[in-house]
Amino acid sequence: MTQRLALKGLGPAGAILAIRAAQRGFHVTAYDPAFDDHSSSPFPGTYGVFSTQIPSWADHLFGPPESLEVVAGTPLTRRTLGFSYRMLNQEAVVEALRSSGVRIKPERLPNGVEAIDCTGAPRTDAALWQLAVGWFLPFGDAPSESTPTFMDWTGTVAQAGVCPPSFCYVQRTDEGWLYEETILAAHCSADVAKQEEVFEVLRARLADRIGNQTVVREERVAIPMGTRRRHKERKFGAAAGFINPATGYSLGHALEAADGFLDGNRSGGWLAYVLRQVGGELIARADGATLQDFFGHFFALDTRRQLAYLSGRDGLAVARTMWALREGTGLRHEFLRPLFRRPCSVGRAVWQRLF
Repeated sequence: MTQRLALKGLGPAGAILAIRAAQRGFHVTAYDPAFDDHSSSPFPGTYGVFSTQIPSWADHLFGPPESLEVVAGTPLTRRTLGFSYRMLNQEAVVEALRSSGVRIKPERLPNGVEAIDCTGAPRTDAALWQLAVGWFLPFGDAPSESTPTFMDWTGTVAQAGVCPPSFCYVQRTDEGWLYEETILAAHCSADVAKQEEVFEVLRARLADRIGNQTVVREERVAIPMGTRRRHKERKFGAAAGFINPATGYSLGHALEAADGFLDGNRSGGWLAYVLRQVGGELIARADGATLQDFFGHFFALDTRRQLAYLSGRDGLAVARTMWALREGTGLRHEFLRPLFRRPCSVGRAVWQRLF
């Protein structure tokens, strides 16, 4: 007998789960009032994942792998990372949804229909927020030194004002080069008007960084990290807490978790989640000089340890990375000071997001 599956929400995680379920023979119905069946972009924003997180069944949904660089440390040092990165092809996602037979209903979930919640993380003041403004630049007009870059902390120390420190993220896309000024994690209000004030600062920083450029399109990012929906119904993706509270990434986790979820496995990953919550809280409390130096130490670790923290759900591997990192930073590094000076404050902040 064919198993039936209903999904609420066709964001990145919902689309990935729908595609995989259909591949495995499920009869899938997806409800999303925001889904335009005639659009080639089912959801706003650009999404990239580490190549190591992409299973073979999803390979056709992503662009070619790109090597990544990072600029961090004291003094600033440019490194080539030991893993590659791939951007999600939204047109391929739409084609996969259609060709796999997923039944898409651009409407709200009817009352009485049981469905898996894929509607994303709740927007709350308790969340750590990742905020960013990205500009798409034509290939011919972008800075000549453009190269895929995971983090560029150049200029962070000199950033003025009360807005948290930010770095630049650079990727090659179908629309041109994406330059995105990003606040990795910050305590911020969920109020849209207050977040717009932060976006204005990020626009100014981006203009200072790349100068007067032709901008094809602007992308704004506001990700509530480290939160999950509290109801007891089945959840997947950001609604289930998949967003890494120290990086803002969740799509790779959804790719890795899809088969296990469909098989009924919902356990695992709690220790990694808690440890990353602590890491995210420390990031949100650090100034620009501290973050620039800290990430210099982080990206000096071997690739295996970097990926253990940036992706995956192995709590012990995350803990081993954190322990190895202290060999470079020492226990007195400014990044770690809140753990010793204000442990109760850090604990309360993490507890609010966990429970």
